[in-house]
Amino acid sequence: MKKRWTALITAALLLFSSCAPAGQMRDPDQSTSSSTGDGSQAQTDQSEEDHQKGGLPSEPAPPSWEEGRTLNVALPDSYNGLELPIQGATGFPTVELPLWAAVEDAQAAREAVEAWEKAQEEALLAQEQAAQETEAAGSQSDPASDAAPAQETGGTGAESSTPQEADPDQPEGDGTQTDGTQSPETGPSEDAASMTDPGVTDPNVTGPGMSEPLPDQSGDPGTGDPVLPGGEEPVQEEPEVPTLNDGAITLLPAGVPFTVLQEDGEWWYIAVEADYYQDEEQTVLLHGELNGWVEHRYCMVNLPDVIPSILYDATNSYSSRFVTCGRSIPEITGEAFYPDRTYNPRLNRSEFMMPVLYSMAKKLGQAQRAALSEGNTLILYEGFRPLSLQLKVYNAMSALVKNDPEVKAAVADPPWQITWFIAGGVANHQQGYAVDVGLAKVTSAVEKYTNGYRHVRIITFEQYKMPTPIHELSQAAATFTAPVAIFSSTAWQKAELSASMAASEPARGLQRYCTGAGLTPLASEWWHFNDLEAYFQVQDNLGRGDFTISYIRSVAPG
Repeated sequence: MKKRWTALITAALLLFSSCAPAGQMRDPDQSTSSSTGDGSQAQTDQSEEDHQKGGLPSEPAPPSWEEGRTLNVALPDSYNGLELPIQGATGFPTVELPLWAAVEDAQAAREAVEAWEKAQEEALLAQEQAAQETEAAGSQSDPASDAAPAQETGGTGAESSTPQEADPDQPEGDGTQTDGTQSPETGPSEDAASMTDPGVTDPNVTGPGMSEPLPDQSGDPGTGDPVLPGGEEPVQEEPEVPTLNDGAITLLPAGVPFTVLQEDGEWWYIAVEADYYQDEEQTVLLHGELNGWVEHRYCMVNLPDVIPSILYDATNSYSSRFVTCGRSIPEITGEAFYPDRTYNPRLNRSEFMMPVLYSMAKKLGQAQRAALSEGNTLILYEGFRPLSLQLKVYNAMSALVKNDPEVKAAVADPPWQITWFIAGGVANHQQGYAVDVGLAKVTSAVEKYTNGYRHVRIITFEQYKMPTPIHELSQAAATFTAPVAIFSSTAWQKAELSASMAASEPARGLQRYCTGAGLTPLASEWWHFNDLEAYFQVQDNLGRGDFTISYIRSVAPG
């Protein structure tokens, strides 16, 4: 009997194990670890509960690079280069931006500024021409003055046969000498004229039989402006200078979230909370919101709202992975620096907030599409980074470079310097045109629908092993053997890959996806890519990043 029960239990266990196939497809809003064919654990999409202690799960064993892989579902649909329409996504201004009731109002303000600038240029040109004409007239010789006898020099009896040299310490200008009289070149002074001409009476001189002096109506001799009795000068109103904000509803602070309602060319029609503004006399409130138009080239968009198939893992929001030489950076490594993931009603799940400039979002959509076509996916670790975090990391790294010879050699020895690994001021992450990105192999994905729009959701994946872990601040993470011009979109093409990059097929694949979409790699970090086209579009009004992204206003796409 005992042997019979043992056999039954063994059979039941075998039957149970055969019902759990490797890489099993599951509900994308649930999270467990599914067994892979080689006995390792495949990474899966996580629920909100899983993310309370961090982002993506740790990688047990890196996958191998495979050529010719494809996704198990159709590629995402494309909406102007994005996986979901921009309508309903959350946007953020990178700088203070005017909100307009109509695009025509913005155009009228710009035309007024341009007309004023043109008038100023014309007035300046007219002044320069008048000055040149006056100078030319004064340089012509007067025949009467040529015939006049030489002036006595005073006291010596000697006559001057040559013009007296000018005192180099005296300013050039109106010909007035230090004693208040005019120089011989300009003729007699006013005082001399009043004494020699009997018909001229000095109003400021009194004496027997003379009345009190009259108020001086001749004006300020220095400017020619009239002088009022009592010496008070008339108040002249300065002309009002037009600005590009004239006629706007209000000004949006940098970093304030808004909902994109409509796109028309270079403009977004948006909804933003009215609680941000004190000047309510010129606003139109609609259910506690302001509606108007903004120029979207200066705006970021929340990437998960428009490219939901990318894996997002904002490590600096829950446990920073910044290290150097594989060692922790004091007060940086493991710290949380800005708000973690939040519920996203547009996606109906909890997700990280990851803003980048709108034009860069389209390039990332193209890069992700290329990755998905080969069965891979991007992992976004950071887009916008607050300036406060940038400075904290820089200061901490500077202290290590100063006090630790090993860190100095890895970070600051030629041809590198510390700012190649962490800038000491406002940089590309604060201005919205940079991302830190990795790569993973997709093992399963499903189609999802958001308000009728189809997109792709990654369910299980495996992270590739890259040259270093993300955010290793040292030469070990370098893409190339030497620095490359940052603001050149082509210089990197002639640069020599570092040994670790040359040996890493996944890292080269990541570079191929991103550069194929128009992004530029950073020489010192394999994970960092810039959108120089986006930068040149906003370089006339670059942001500082002195704000924190704390919430979104995303809604289902319209």
